[in-house]
Amino acid sequence: MEKKWDLGDVEKAIMVAWALWTNRNEVRHGGKLKDDNALVYGAMDYLLEYQNCVDSPVLPATNMPALWSPPPPMSYKINVDGAVFGAQKSVGVGVVIRDDEGRVMGACYKKLRAPMGAMEAEAKAFEVGIQFAKDMLIHDFILEGDSLILVNALNETSPPPSAVAAIVLSSLSAFKDFRRVDVSHVKRSGNWPAHLLAKYAIGISDFAVCVEESPSFIDQALLQDVTLASSIL
Repeated sequence: MEKKWDLGDVEKAIMVAWALWTNRNEVRHGGKLKDDNALVYGAMDYLLEYQNCVDSPVLPATNMPALWSPPPPMSYKINVDGAVFGAQKSVGVGVVIRDDEGRVMGACYKKLRAPMGAMEAEAKAFEVGIQFAKDMLIHDFILEGDSLILVNALNETSPPPSAVAAIVLSSLSAFKDFRRVDVSHVKRSGNWPAHLLAKYAIGISDFAVCVEESPSFIDQALLQDVTLASSIL
């Protein structure tokens, strides 16, 4: 195979074979048989995650806070996240905009009806977050998510995975429409409200927006963020 194929094709073939073998074992132990798209997208996501963890520069731990932190005064933080709904062949994205005191300026969650993988869902979340900032007339903000691969790509410290290169390039191009955009990484524990919004999108048909308020189901997560941030400061 290595003599006839490109190394990248060999890696993909091995990952798909691994995914088939793993799912076969899951079915033998009472699990669910995955369809072709789920197997292939899942295998490619695992491969992309591995390649970028090996090849991409890793930010120091001090740049990856486990908790949400407020933006500088007179600025905003936009947290984004994506979720995959395999059975529905769709994904959800969630976006939360907060000011330097942790007050919600806007929140939205959206369902995209397309069989995307996890990486694509995260990339679309960043894209929707940028558009939401534009709609809210916000010009100075920190764009934050829990995908280190995409944060590095948007900071142009490593190339984006090929599956999401077009989305990343489109997002980078959109940055010129704002006064200042910083992109930062936070662990899932510091991105929980956006994660809940993305998950909640499974129950809607298209798009939901809240301005200067938050959906009630994320209130507790927002309060916890602000309380913890205040205790640290």
